[in-house]
Amino acid sequence: MKSILTILFICISFSLFAQEDEKIYGSIELDTLTILASNEFDVKTFIQRIKDDTTFYQAFKNLRYYPHKAIGNLWVYNKREKEKASEKVDVTQHLKDNKMWQNHKTISATGKLRTKKGEYRFTTAEMYYNTFFPVDTIPVSTNMTKVKEEPVGNSKKSKYKHDIKLMMFNPGEDISGVPIVGKKMSIFDDDMVQYYDYKISLINYNGIECYQFSCIAKPEFKEHKTVTKTLVTVFNKETLAVLKREYTMRYNSILFQFDVSINVINEVKNGIIHPQLIKYKGYWDIPFKRQETITFTIKNSDYKLID
Repeated sequence: MKSILTILFICISFSLFAQEDEKIYGSIELDTLTILASNEFDVKTFIQRIKDDTTFYQAFKNLRYYPHKAIGNLWVYNKREKEKASEKVDVTQHLKDNKMWQNHKTISATGKLRTKKGEYRFTTAEMYYNTFFPVDTIPVSTNMTKVKEEPVGNSKKSKYKHDIKLMMFNPGEDISGVPIVGKKMSIFDDDMVQYYDYKISLINYNGIECYQFSCIAKPEFKEHKTVTKTLVTVFNKETLAVLKREYTMRYNSILFQFDVSINVINEVKNGIIHPQLIKYKGYWDIPFKRQETITFTIKNSDYKLID
C-alpha cells in the first residue's frame, strides 16, 4: 500500500499536459463568455502556457521555504465511518541560512494514532506528517527546477519521491511506478481523451477574473476505464497563476480500492504564491494492509515573505 499511496498521495499538478496531442484541442468546450472573448483567447496558446507554468510547483516550494504558521487537523475513521482517532497540531515554521525547521504543539488528540514506540499506525498519517510537518531541519530553496530533470536515487524511497513529484506536477503522464493504474493516469493522451469532457470557462473567483479548466470523466463509460474522475483548476486570467485546484481519483478492482479527493487553495501576496488551504479525504483498501479512511485539513497563515 505504501508505494501506491506515496505516489498518489498529493497528485496536484502544475503542468497539465504531458504531450501535445491534437485530439485534446478538438475535445475542449469553450463556454459563451470565453467564446465572446475569443479575439484575445487561443486554445493552443492557453494550453502551451499551462504546460510552461511553474506557479503551482512554486507555491509548494514556497510553503517549505517561508516562515509561517499552520493548523493541521487529521481524523481517522473506522469501517462504519465513526471517528476512531484524531489529532490537531499548531505549527510554527522558521527559516535561517536556507534551512527550515518547525515547532509543533499538539492542541488535542484522541484514539490511538501511534504505537507505544511512537510509530504511526496508519500510512496516510505517516505521509501527512512527513510531507507537511517534518521533525528534522531541512535545506530549502525557492529555485525552480524541472521535475523530469531532477536526479533520482537508486533506493525505492528515492524513486517513490520522484514519482510523487511527477504526479504532483506532471499528472498527464504515464507514471510507471503506480502498478496497474499508471497508464490510466495519462488523462490527456489520445487513448484517454474519449473518456473525458474538457471545458474552459471564464469566471469570477474571489473578485478576480479567471479561467477555469475542468476535466470530468464521462459517466457513460465503465468505472474502471478511468482513475481521475474530476480535475478542476482556476487560473488568474492575467498571470495564469493557479489559484485553486481540486480533483478526485477513484479505482475499484479485486487487488485494491481507493477513493481520494484533494482541494488546494493558493494565495498571492507581494507577488509570491503560497498554499493557504489544503484539504484531503481518502479511502484505501489494500490486501494484507489495514483499511484506512482519513481526512485532513491544513490552514496556513501569517507568512513572512522575506527575501
